[in-house]
Amino acid sequence: MTFHHPDYQKFSIEDFTFDPFFRDWVLYPTPEHDEFWMRWLESNPGKRPYVDGARGLVLSLECSREELSPSELQDVWSKIQEEVDLPQKPFEIFRSEKRSWKLVAGMLVVLFSVTLGYWLMIPRQVEFVTHYGETLDITLPDSSTVKLNSNSRLTYSDNWEEQTVREITIEGEAFFSVVHKVDHQPFRVLSSKGVTVEVLGTEFNVYNRAEETEVILNSGLVTLSFPVAEKEGKIVMEPGDLVKFKNNQFQREKVNTSLYTSWKDNILNLEHTSLADMVKMAKDNYGVVIEVQNREVLHLTASGSMPLTDVDSFLHQIALIFNVELSKENNKYLIE
Repeated sequence: MTFHHPDYQKFSIEDFTFDPFFRDWVLYPTPEHDEFWMRWLESNPGKRPYVDGARGLVLSLECSREELSPSELQDVWSKIQEEVDLPQKPFEIFRSEKRSWKLVAGMLVVLFSVTLGYWLMIPRQVEFVTHYGETLDITLPDSSTVKLNSNSRLTYSDNWEEQTVREITIEGEAFFSVVHKVDHQPFRVLSSKGVTVEVLGTEFNVYNRAEETEVILNSGLVTLSFPVAEKEGKIVMEPGDLVKFKNNQFQREKVNTSLYTSWKDNILNLEHTSLADMVKMAKDNYGVVIEVQNREVLHLTASGSMPLTDVDSFLHQIALIFNVELSKENNKYLIE
C-alpha cells in the first residue's frame, strides 16, 4: 500500500509539529525517514526554518511528558532566559504536592514556543559571496537580477515584502537589472563608503572597492546620495553617466558604458585602457599582485576586447596586448 504524503510545502510550523509522519522522523528516525526528509529539504530549502522550528517543538513537547529533575529544569530555564532576555533570577523549585514537574515543563514548552515564534519573526540577512575569479548570477525576491563580480559580497534582508524600500548592500562590484514594481517600491543599493543608489527600475553597475565607489548607468534614472555636508549631496544620473566618489568628493562624466559593464558577459572591452588599470583589475578580480619595475610601462594603453576566463588566461593576454614580459616569483608576478 502506497503512503500519500500531504503537501508539506503549504505546512506551517504547527502543521509540521502535529504531523504523524514528521513526528515519527523526529522521535523515531529510520533510514527511510532520513532519506525522505533530506531529499524534501533539498528541494524546498526555504522551508528549513519551519522544519527546524517544528523539530524543536516536537522534542520539547515529548520532553514535557517525562519527569524532569530540578537540575534539568534549571538548565532549560537558563536557556530560555538567555533567548528572551529575561531578568536573571534563580528558578524557584516548588515543593507543593499540588504542583507537578509536568505542569512546569508544559509552561516551559509554551515559553519555548513564544521564543521560537519571536525568533522566526526577526529579519535575517541573505548573503551571496564570490571568490577570486568567480562570478554569480542572482535572482532577487522581486525577480530583479544581479550579476555579482569576483571578490564581492551582496546582502539583503529576507523581509522585503514588509518594507517600504528594497535595500541591498554591496561590497565589490555588481551589475543590477531592477524590476519596476506596480506599487513603485524603491530599490536602494548601499555601498560601504556611504554612497546610496536609489532607483525604481533600471540597469546600472556599482563598483565599491578600496577607497572608491563608481556607479555607471546603462538605462533609466537613478538618484545618488553622498555622505558629504555640501549642498549638492544628491544628484540624478542619466544613461551613460559615470559618477566616481573618492576622498569625500564626487565627479560625473559621460562614458561608453560597455567599457565598465562588459565583464558581466565574460568579455572585457578596452578603449585606451592603461596597463595600470589592468594591474588593478588583476588584484581586484583575481587576487593577483603584479609588481612593475619600470613604472613608465604603466602608462601604456590598448584598445579592443578580450575574453574573461581564468587568471592564467587573463595574465597571458595582458602580456600579449601590452607586449611586456610577465614572470612569476614566489607568490607574486613581475613586469620588468
